[in-house]
Amino acid sequence: MKSIIGWALVAFGVIGFGVEIDNLRQNKADHTVTGFILSAVFVLGGLALVRSARRAKLPPELRDAPVARPALDSRDVERAVLACAKEHGGRVTIAEVAAASQLSFTEAKEVLEGLSRAGACTVDVTENGAFIYEFSGLMPRQTARAALEP
Repeated sequence: MKSIIGWALVAFGVIGFGVEIDNLRQNKADHTVTGFILSAVFVLGGLALVRSARRAKLPPELRDAPVARPALDSRDVERAVLACAKEHGGRVTIAEVAAASQLSFTEAKEVLEGLSRAGACTVDVTENGAFIYEFSGLMPRQTARAALEP
């Protein structure tokens, strides 16, 4: 029953959009914005009802289960971080690693901090507080020599 009502609301919203577009074409735009907003509410509300009806049909163990990402092996995570660092000339920020991989910002930060503690990279803090992780082994040869010299 929820599904039928939901689809009826979606149809009503789509018809509302059509009516408002027709009113615009005929220069009868008195309450066009309100009409578009109401139409959108009907469409979105109807789709929410349809989705709710479909979820109710699922078994309980699937209904409440969070969407799971495939778990990455710690070696795969380190390889992804190192590949990102290599692409960026041996210097990366947390945001760059998160953007280039499947890691969240927090996960990227934890991995980079772990690599720093293990001695794989050094951390430099810029004037505006950004953390730059430098992998001297992945920097171009001349840049790496200059970074190692005092």
